[in-house]
Amino acid sequence: MSGVVVFNAQMYVSEQLSRQLVNTTQDVAIRCVNALAEKYNFDAEEAILMLGLNMIKLERKVVEKAKTVKTVKVVAVKSAFPLPYNGEFKAECCYALRQNNGLYTQCTGVRKGDAHFCKGCASQMQKTGAESPEYGTIQQRNAVDIMEYVDPKGRKPIAYTKVMKKYKIDEAQVLAEAGKLNITINPIHFVAPEAEGKRGRPKAEKAPKEKGVKGRPKKSKKVLQIEGEDEDLFAALVAEANDVEDEEIVMAGKKKAGKSDEEKEAERLAAEQAKKEKEAKRLAEKAEKEAKLAAEKAEKEAKKKAEEAARLAKKAAEEAEKQAKKAAAEKAKAEKEAKLAAEKAEKEAKKAAKSKKSDKAAAEPEEEAEPDVVKKLEFEGKKYLKSKKTGIVYDYNKYVTEQEQVVVGRYCENTQKIIFNKTDEEEEEEEYEEDD
Repeated sequence: MSGVVVFNAQMYVSEQLSRQLVNTTQDVAIRCVNALAEKYNFDAEEAILMLGLNMIKLERKVVEKAKTVKTVKVVAVKSAFPLPYNGEFKAECCYALRQNNGLYTQCTGVRKGDAHFCKGCASQMQKTGAESPEYGTIQQRNAVDIMEYVDPKGRKPIAYTKVMKKYKIDEAQVLAEAGKLNITINPIHFVAPEAEGKRGRPKAEKAPKEKGVKGRPKKSKKVLQIEGEDEDLFAALVAEANDVEDEEIVMAGKKKAGKSDEEKEAERLAAEQAKKEKEAKRLAEKAEKEAKLAAEKAEKEAKKKAEEAARLAKKAAEEAEKQAKKAAAEKAKAEKEAKLAAEKAEKEAKKAAKSKKSDKAAAEPEEEAEPDVVKKLEFEGKKYLKSKKTGIVYDYNKYVTEQEQVVVGRYCENTQKIIFNKTDEEEEEEEYEEDD
């Protein structure tokens, strides 16, 4: 050979495809670690950080003509968890905003040429017939403060503290992840909003109640003013009686306010009995419900089996009827064929007998020693030859032209007419009419 042809195969990978390869590899690796962490009970996030799965890099080697190896490092743009918007703008990326857990960040898709949006966002807008992205653009987001943006449907970004709570991450992890991607986190994202407390109407403050003696209040003592010294003793006795009555009333109130151990035990036993009765009632209702379901299921199964049996019986009856009809049709066909065969055989036998008879009749004149004397006979404008001895009538033209004695009939002296012989077609028609 005068020369050797060398084929140099080259393949070019776009930047977008490189990012997709990195993101796909990272996603598969993180899923594997999470699955292993769930099975073997270890910290998945610590394992991901230790293995560096959140910093996967793609090395692309470009082989030139001089076989110079050039290493191109592509850093993955996807973080281990969502990061908030901090006022950044990536000119090479799509201008549309993504909802991103309510953070409203710039779409990471790559624009082509002078297009403002990536292929995915443009396709979504074309599908919905919208003139602008659903969540707005990065230019609109940059035109207002970080937390003051409102999308076309009136929705605002949520506080990043809620996303941190959802992903179970702290401020140090967020700062570390942002540092790997050269992103500066605005401190406002670590401040919990004031409305992040309990929802609902604030609880009303109740004024403290003054504690007093339980029971019925004491009756105020009656003050009696009695004139005379004799009545002072009576007043003293009345006052003493009032004091005793008040003391008994207070004691009775204290006794009624509290409950004895017997009463507590009786209440406890009554509560346990009520609980047992309630549990027994629940179990009875459950058993009744299960029995009802079992009965319905059994009825349904029986109905299903009966329908299946009826269907099979109907199918078998239809098949038997079909076979019977088929057998009857075959029998009728066989009988018809046998009848036709018998008729055909009978017809052939008759034809053979007639042919034999005709041959015999034709042979008879040859056996006669004496010639048959015939004379001309004209009947219905046509010439024939009539035997003087037998009265047999011959075809005149056949005998004159071909010297062939063709018997056409017999002459009747009484009617002075020729009784012509029947042809084969006429005999067949007569036999057909007799069969009918």
